[in-house]
Amino acid sequence: MNLVIRRLLAFGLDYLVIIGYLIVLAGVSLAMLASGLRTAYSAAWATPWSAEAMGFLMLTLPVVLYFAILESSTAGATLGKRALRLRVRGLDGKRLGPWRSLLRSAVKFLPWELAHFTIWHYVFATTAHAQPPRWTTISLAFVYALVAAYLITLVVGESHRTIYDRVAGSSVLLIGGGSG
Repeated sequence: MNLVIRRLLAFGLDYLVIIGYLIVLAGVSLAMLASGLRTAYSAAWATPWSAEAMGFLMLTLPVVLYFAILESSTAGATLGKRALRLRVRGLDGKRLGPWRSLLRSAVKFLPWELAHFTIWHYVFATTAHAQPPRWTTISLAFVYALVAAYLITLVVGESHRTIYDRVAGSSVLLIGGGSG
């Protein structure tokens, strides 16, 4: 199976892990809303800035850490990558250190977080029957352009190294096979 296809499938499997986490997070949120913490919990989501901060702390940061910790581990792989026999390594073939792995994951999820940031501002504006900030259109266009650049760098070229691989000095290898 092609390395690019393996990487995409591995990310799909990891996304199932993320969906599982989202289900747990939704359950915890509903429990908090049904408890005496309802007022404090609702206040934490009252503005686009506080909602963004809560979303980052509860969703994005744990997901980034999932990728960073597992990809800097001895196995060098998330659950999806393990299932598809892939491993993240430095260009020297050695294990990716925790800081480089964190950098790789942060850059990888930058479009995701920027999309969340933009959507919060858009939703709060439209809920208040106001025009969304003009920058939200530019921001979402940038998100799509960045995702397209990530995919193009994955697909084009012999190394199949994404932008976040290039930034972190990493490569994804097929266990017992070549790099990408």
